[in-house]
Amino acid sequence: MASKEPLQITDPETLRAMAHPVRQRILIELNVREHARAADLARTLDVPANSISFHLRVLAKHHFIEEAPELARDKRDRVWRPVVERFIVDRNLAGAENAIDPYLRWLRAMFLRDREAPGAREDFHEGMASGAFFTRDEAEEMTAEVFAVMEKWWDRTGAAKRADPDDPERKFYQVLYAVGPRDLASEPVPET
Repeated sequence: MASKEPLQITDPETLRAMAHPVRQRILIELNVREHARAADLARTLDVPANSISFHLRVLAKHHFIEEAPELARDKRDRVWRPVVERFIVDRNLAGAENAIDPYLRWLRAMFLRDREAPGAREDFHEGMASGAFFTRDEAEEMTAEVFAVMEKWWDRTGAAKRADPDDPERKFYQVLYAVGPRDLASEPVPET
């Protein structure tokens, strides 16, 4: 079972290791499945097994995952399990923005996606930008409520994924949440 304590990322090499989007998906899959082989992950993520094996070795080198030899069928079989569920990036670390860039690229693409394009209706996707006039305490209270809802759905969908890891109907949906004061005066104005 992965540690509930987040891994503190304080060096650029570990940051680069986790910033790759395929590695982030591998970590998510391993945390849901609790263990997997490269071939299992390759099938689920639709990435070649040799590429998955490379990414697994990088993640292991940086202590995100470890081998689970007791779950292997034989000496050649390699089974991997997560060491940590979450990580925290030191915001002062050079290149820290690389940790969030894959999420921002996904968010931009999702917002700009043509909902009438072929295949667009197969998956649900929704985005919203909103605001409210919070006190700090209210913002913290709402955040706790949102996290509780997200945790409930993570547990529920994770259990369903573990029960049938290869269910073609069950896809990974990204959920982003951010809250904080916005000072429009300090934001650059785009040229029109």
